[in-house]
Amino acid sequence: MAANATTNPPQVPSQVLPLELVDKCIGSRIHIVMKSDKEIVGTLLGFDDFVMKSHQKEDGLLN
Repeated sequence: MAANATTNPPQVPSQVLPLELVDKCIGSRIHIVMKSDKEIVGTLLGFDDFVMKSHQKEDGLLN
């Protein structure tokens, strides 16, 4: 006799694109390490099409 013909398709883990991940981080506290080893810590306020960040530190706004 033939086996049950209904099979479940293989499950692919959900994939989050980089810009989606950055978008989900808006309003969150982030820690950025630049290539020059400069570190930036603050709350992500937003970003533009070139992923230029805008974040807020406790002592003011940095662009």
